[in-house]
Amino acid sequence: MPFCDITIFPVAANGKEAYLRFSERMAKIYREFGASRVTDFWQDDDASADENFHAEDAMANYAAGNLPNFRKLAGAAEGETVVVSITEWPDREARDRGIEAVVSDARIQATMAEEPVFDGSKLIAGGFTVELDIS
Repeated sequence: MPFCDITIFPVAANGKEAYLRFSERMAKIYREFGASRVTDFWQDDDASADENFHAEDAMANYAAGNLPNFRKLAGAAEGETVVVSITEWPDREARDRGIEAVVSDARIQATMAEEPVFDGSKLIAGGFTVELDIS
């Protein structure tokens, strides 16, 4: 059963290119150590605005501007947007082996000296089993 690491974090909206360059470098390393797929989702702020939310009945429970959303969850400040990143592994065992190798890899360690492309203190992360996948 596939296993996914999912992270959510704010990124400066004007830092998209720098973030994507960084993420592509990291994805190649994760793939080298067994990840089957790495996908980043860049939030479309307009489509995510309360007035564009599609479930009117749910909106009836919230005052304008109070719908729980990814921006609030991730603590995004003005000028930031939200990225959801999913690293998919063949299974939990492959993930555990892969993560162990990734965190000790010199290329990953070297990123600690780089200018960060997002604020790691706002990162939300978790591991998830895939229970439904309809393509």
